[in-house]
Amino acid sequence: MIPALGTGPDLLPPVTGSYPPLAEPDGTGSPALPDVECVTYYRRIRSRTTAAARQLGYGINRRMPATGVRQWLSRMYDDMFDGRIADYTGSGDLADRHLIAELAGRYLGTRLRPEHVVLFNGSTEAISVLLGFAAAQGMPVAVPLPLYCSFEQSAARHRVRVCAYYTADGRMLRVSDEQGPGPLFVDVAPNGVTGAWARTEPVRQALMPSFDLVDHVFALPTFQPAEKFLGRLRARVTSLDRTAVLMSPSKDLSVPGLRCGVMLTRNPELLAYSRADRFERGYSVAVGLGRVAAVHLALLLAVFDPTGAGRATVLADDFRAAGLPWCGESTLAGFRTVMESRRGEFLQALSMADHSGLLMPVDRLPDPVAGFSAFRRIPDLPTGEALTAWATEAGRVGLKVNPMYLFGADEQVWNRLYPGTQAIRLNISVPPDALRNDLDALRAVMTVPALMKGDAN
Repeated sequence: MIPALGTGPDLLPPVTGSYPPLAEPDGTGSPALPDVECVTYYRRIRSRTTAAARQLGYGINRRMPATGVRQWLSRMYDDMFDGRIADYTGSGDLADRHLIAELAGRYLGTRLRPEHVVLFNGSTEAISVLLGFAAAQGMPVAVPLPLYCSFEQSAARHRVRVCAYYTADGRMLRVSDEQGPGPLFVDVAPNGVTGAWARTEPVRQALMPSFDLVDHVFALPTFQPAEKFLGRLRARVTSLDRTAVLMSPSKDLSVPGLRCGVMLTRNPELLAYSRADRFERGYSVAVGLGRVAAVHLALLLAVFDPTGAGRATVLADDFRAAGLPWCGESTLAGFRTVMESRRGEFLQALSMADHSGLLMPVDRLPDPVAGFSAFRRIPDLPTGEALTAWATEAGRVGLKVNPMYLFGADEQVWNRLYPGTQAIRLNISVPPDALRNDLDALRAVMTVPALMKGDAN
């Protein structure tokens, strides 16, 4: 029998058999990398989804990039073709990293040098490298729930065990009784699914991590005062000597197809591992990624610190010193206006969903503080089996929903940490008319009594 969930950080006895095997036959007799449970679940619930189905839980910002951002990036790429792509790397790459280090240091409230900046083809690639580093150091990994599947999928590929899952309010479930070094502790800040900060202190005290990964998925639009938001973020970056910070410029700028990821760390072992991995994996990333990262950081500073490090005159000097095109003060002002407008629109979308009679906040889960994602429960679904059956059938009749089991772990872990909860991800970046239509579609698939009981075949 599964014991009752404790209320403090200590928690629960280890669960055996809740993590997938590290290798399975692929049908031909050769070993194959298995998918973790949440990926298998995704394929299962999408097995009957129609090609034209609407999407309710996008993992990206559905608003187009701000006009000034599009124009600035276009100038950056035009300039790049003037000699910067004649080779894999060049002297301009160091200038890019110097600029990123300067801007990121101001944003995080710390000091960075160019060698502390590593660029990736998206943060998903960076996660894979960090899990490889954890494997080389003999560290397990502790992760929040919900989370993106890439953490567990990379952990499985690198033979790294997940030792614990934790919730936003600081509860934890141990799923592996690891011996040896403390874990790689993953703090998705704010959480990419819920949009909320997690209370990590009690979990960290219980686990004594060897290394911290702060995955800063998005910051814009922010729903908190700038000073409070930055204070919460900077408190998580206590020492870059034993911490890596990931940033996803493409998420905040609404340009996910550019696949830009940034890692910031002063840890020499991780930097050496990352350099070796980059050399083996592809020698260099696309030359434009440094420019996207620099634009992102400049715009973050313009939003969060418009009278200090984010002043137009200060940023203009930074970009000119790096030999990169500057956008002009009007672009920064226009971007701040767009973000303020989106802040109101996204919060209005969340309110619309919460007053629809279909969705409710998840118990103990804080409100979103930034981004385009929220996590809401469906009170009319009685069990996890009903949630799965309903999600599968919803896809067949034209609505893609993203149930909680897509976001890490397995049903047993979810039932321990979120008992009695059946929840889905909600994207709040869609325009009001589109969200209204989405909620109408959601209401339509909730009106089939047999489906809501989990009786659909």
